[in-house]
Amino acid sequence: MRSFAIAFLALLASAAVPGEAASLPSCDAGTAKYSPCELRFEWNQGELPPGKSPFRDELLNVAFRGPDAKTFLIPAFWDGGRVLRVRFTPNQAGTWTYRVTSVVKRFDHHQSTFAVSDDSAPGFVAVANVRHWWTDNKQPHLWMSAEAQWLNLDDASFRKWADARKSDGFTHIRGILLTENSHAGKPFSSNSEPDTAYFSALDDRVLYANGLGLTLDLILADSSFLKTGAMDTPQQLDPIIRYLVARYGALNVCWQGIQHFEDQHHSRALLEQIGSLLGKYDSFGHPRSTDARQTSSMLLRDGWENYIIEASANPQLGDVERQITAAPQIHIIQGIEPNAFRHELWAATTNGEYPTMRFEASQNAANIEAMRVWFKIMSNVRHWEFEPFFDVDGARCAGLDNVEYLLYAQKPGIVEITFPEKHKYDAHWINPASGETIELKDVKQDAFSEPTPGGQGGWLLQFERTGKKASMLKSYRFESVSAPIQEIELDPAKVPFEIVEPRGHEIDAGKQAPYGVKMTRANRATRSMEYLWTGEIVAEGEGPRVIALGASGSLDFPIQLMKTKSALLNVTVSAINAVGKAYSIAKVYQISR
Repeated sequence: MRSFAIAFLALLASAAVPGEAASLPSCDAGTAKYSPCELRFEWNQGELPPGKSPFRDELLNVAFRGPDAKTFLIPAFWDGGRVLRVRFTPNQAGTWTYRVTSVVKRFDHHQSTFAVSDDSAPGFVAVANVRHWWTDNKQPHLWMSAEAQWLNLDDASFRKWADARKSDGFTHIRGILLTENSHAGKPFSSNSEPDTAYFSALDDRVLYANGLGLTLDLILADSSFLKTGAMDTPQQLDPIIRYLVARYGALNVCWQGIQHFEDQHHSRALLEQIGSLLGKYDSFGHPRSTDARQTSSMLLRDGWENYIIEASANPQLGDVERQITAAPQIHIIQGIEPNAFRHELWAATTNGEYPTMRFEASQNAANIEAMRVWFKIMSNVRHWEFEPFFDVDGARCAGLDNVEYLLYAQKPGIVEITFPEKHKYDAHWINPASGETIELKDVKQDAFSEPTPGGQGGWLLQFERTGKKASMLKSYRFESVSAPIQEIELDPAKVPFEIVEPRGHEIDAGKQAPYGVKMTRANRATRSMEYLWTGEIVAEGEGPRVIALGASGSLDFPIQLMKTKSALLNVTVSAINAVGKAYSIAKVYQISR
């Protein structure tokens, strides 16, 4: 049934007339569970009340009531002319009832039912086990995403690209909805109404990807669209977010805010409004975050975000954040060259993050092969319970204690791991570029030590209790242990380092400011430390920004956030030691320009 629904959806998309939106099957004709459908309404001349805008005003909503009596309120979107569409995806088999509320009297109070057949589709993606993902059927979900250029490829090229990514194992496609820089023109006309040709072309791509079973990571707007000012006021923003949610919220989506939010003035307030509107119009409650040049984790405090997007090529950022936050992390891989790409991929994985590949990287076959290998490996581990493991030398590691461990050795040398308990493990080296494996003798000892194969770096080392894993799949519905939440050490007397630079209490924003810490308590645990520096001008209301990584260097404060010549800057240094213990200290500076 599912394969038929996908094929039917692809057929409808391919048959769409240029300038008209790709259609979904009518809900009234019945559908399958997790197969999207739609209702179409066309008003007659004179039926729309005077002064009502088909785009800016809410003309029609449909309340869908399922067999369990749960109701989803779905807004309609205007599709040009006198046409409104309502898109919906039922999450249960059985008889559904819908009821229409509309300013068009002929549609108001209309009520009907439709049948939904059962289906084995896993359902929508959601946050699970604090830092991981599952689908509505409570099964683990392996996030692997590739950036798409929705509208800068012709239809045939896009479909070929999407088909290839599905075949490679990708589970998500990521793209921007609103941009001024597409081959399909601009999303809104000069009178600030949606351009039907633009959204028709976008529908063709988005619905095709959804029909392949790919989750859609949707960035609402890029910098070019934000510069138009179309989202500057609540009165402008509300109809745009309602429109996008109505058009695409019935699909399996993860919202990703605006492009590079740190570059945008007043982005924190804008994203709070967007988050609130998504909560209002998205009855499915899809995951919410925002694209970031560095990290979106600073916005967790605002309450609307429930997963982190992080894009630093320096693994210290993701590593430290893993220990000081409680949300899934998505890493946008910055590397393009294959060696750099693989290193960043596996460094992020051992941080406990899930990867997204940039479109430019997908043009290199070696990077695609690296992702295929990643998917094969991660599909066979309990990734939904993986946490960073620190009792290693010569490598980075993530795993599930006493079940399995996955180490990544970037550099050649001796790799060592000390296990919490003594068990028998199957062990093998894996070449992450090709998937080639070198089997080792079973390991049944408290510790393991061995040089990387051929004296070369860039190898994975896997330990697994194969029988234990097979038993766990039968014994546990989802997780076997609760996800750890660390209490960060904030007492300066117990923090093993101090801020020594910038010296004093003043910073000249016009000059390069050195930063540095000094260890005050050296021991085995502090033999290696990772540092994340953030700065915030509280009075400006923009929230913290990453200003440095590591023990020393030069601060990189976004001076554009300063609206006055002088302000108070709160600098926070968060760090983890060699065993993953997290610390945080702060210092206030007067910053001037």
